Amino acid sequence: MHNMAADVPISNHVTRRNGVYQYVRRVPEDVRCAFDFARVQKSLGTRNERIAREKAVALDRDWDHRFALEREKLGAAPIAPGEDRPTLSTANWAWADWEALARWLELTLAEEDWRARCASAPGRLFGPSADPRDIPWRDNAIAREHIDRRRLLEALTSAGYAEERLGFLQRYVARLGVSLDRSSPYYERFLAACHAAELAFLDLFLLREARKGGIGNPHPDTVKGPWRSERPAAATEFSASNPLHVEARQGIGKSMEDCVQKWIQRRRVAKKSVRASYLAEMRSSVAAFSALTGVDDAGLITRRDVIRYRDHLESSAKFAAATINKKVGFITTLIDTAVHASWLDRGIGTDIFLPLPEDENSREPYSGDQLARIFKHAVFTNGYRFDRTKACGELQFWLPLIACCHGMISSEILQLGPATIQPHEAHKDVLCFVVTNAGGRSVKTFARKRWVPIRKELFDLGLSDLVRRAEASGQTFLWSAMNELGADLTRISGYFSSFWADISAKEFGIAEDGVSLYSFRHAFQDMLGEAGYGEDVKKALMGHSDSGMTGRYGTKKKPKPVPILTLNEAIQCLDWPFLGGVQCWGTG
Repeated sequence: MHNMAADVPISNHVTRRNGVYQYVRRVPEDVRCAFDFARVQKSLGTRNERIAREKAVALDRDWDHRFALEREKLGAAPIAPGEDRPTLSTANWAWADWEALARWLELTLAEEDWRARCASAPGRLFGPSADPRDIPWRDNAIAREHIDRRRLLEALTSAGYAEERLGFLQRYVARLGVSLDRSSPYYERFLAACHAAELAFLDLFLLREARKGGIGNPHPDTVKGPWRSERPAAATEFSASNPLHVEARQGIGKSMEDCVQKWIQRRRVAKKSVRASYLAEMRSSVAAFSALTGVDDAGLITRRDVIRYRDHLESSAKFAAATINKKVGFITTLIDTAVHASWLDRGIGTDIFLPLPEDENSREPYSGDQLARIFKHAVFTNGYRFDRTKACGELQFWLPLIACCHGMISSEILQLGPATIQPHEAHKDVLCFVVTNAGGRSVKTFARKRWVPIRKELFDLGLSDLVRRAEASGQTFLWSAMNELGADLTRISGYFSSFWADISAKEFGIAEDGVSLYSFRHAFQDMLGEAGYGEDVKKALMGHSDSGMTGRYGTKKKPKPVPILTLNEAIQCLDWPFLGGVQCWGTG
């Protein structure tokens, strides 16, 4: 058996289950519509590996033939000599020619998608002040198909990509008279380039679906290759240190420092602060990124450059995931700045950051015992206030209290002001927190814009005094930290999260994994469930989308309307034993 590979043709579709060999093969995507199953699975009826592989090779030939027949029926067969476009000889093609063909594929996919959107696009989308929010959405089924394909392509190995997408690639390049030849010395490398090209297009597709960019694209005819009368100029050299780095972008003559200066300019126009420490950290990250990748021109930076930088930071084991994401975020922010300045057509794309160890799904709710320990502290009973900057003044009392009793997230609470505490529009006797993006506020999703009735005890604790003070002084926000630090939401949120993590361990004796400020929100949700309230009430109060899908789908659909009186009843009836001992001792 040791020399079996030399004697028996190899099939990649053999596996063994319970000792018996099976033939398992995915139906290629380009002909999947012709079959009512997604994969071929057949027992080979033997425990002998040699016999199994012999049978598998015969099945390979049979299924290759069946797939080829279906491609012919679908009009996807390679163009043969003598037809309208003769087959080109690729025998003398250099790598630059194949790389240009992969770039042509990416632009062709982008062009087809753009043409499909243009039919329903408003005219202003083609003007000098085009806004990505005017980009039409594609059909839901098409969007779902592209999302699924992206997940598939990200998971596929090079061998898996060749099996899954070869027919698709052949159908496209046949338009140019090209027939793919496995004997070409560039075959595997070209497939890797096509793999990257498809992923780049799918990033662009999702950017358009999110309406965050991707207006237009270069036409495929701008790519010059042997299929045209003029051969292409020299292409980007292959990098031995990064063999899959095949994304092609053109330099724009704008350095990363140019992007930094543009970012500063935009901040100042928006009357937002530019902290020296933040700027120094941004420039330090840019310097480290450029030293690693050797790229400084913003137009030459690709998604893979950024992922390489991220993975380099992670492998160094010097930084936590949140710190790595912050450093990577500097780079993507500057690329987005270049897009906003019309220096670039598109950004890096999404799904590039590391998952945080304590993401929303893994956090645990505070237990009753933990809540008792927290709200028994002098901050909540004796008017004590930590005077450190990160404690954010009166927020150390109010933010945990509001989060626990109302299920609101920190960023929503930080942005509360006199204008966001109002009687409900239909029931004036119900006072509410209005979670809104009005007044320049940031709300994460469309569904999170909502009315949240206020627990009555908060007025006894001094919430009304806070509102009056803010109104009298003309302040936008209730909190001194927000008013004094230029409403820098990211900075203040980071300050308070750091402060809370510190006192949780040192003051409350809570050091368990999985609990954080977000645990108040989970505790609130659990309390609603224990009180007998269903998903509709939870979604209406907490701002969860009515759809479970993320991205485009999660931001479009509000939760089902629930009467405000029902929501008020839910807020007021929840049993929080600690509330009886909480005292504010002033609002400052």
